[in-house]
Amino acid sequence: MQTARLNIEHLLIKNNRSKYWLVKKLETDYRYVTKLMNNETKSISFEMIAKLCDLFECKPNDLFIIKKNEKED
Repeated sequence: MQTARLNIEHLLIKNNRSKYWLVKKLETDYRYVTKLMNNETKSISFEMIAKLCDLFECKPNDLFIIKKNEKED
């Protein structure tokens, strides 16, 4: 099985931006951005993916890290 994580922390560093900047640009609260960054959300809307791509000037593939889980017996 694979899991998807958002790559927001890397994109913030790459673009020399802060979490505070992202909160303001997304017009949301700090808790929501923290949950996104800590992979504590169950879903993300297409609208949010589009906003993040616009802010970071990237493609959806750049937003996600796909990681293979170790097999569980």
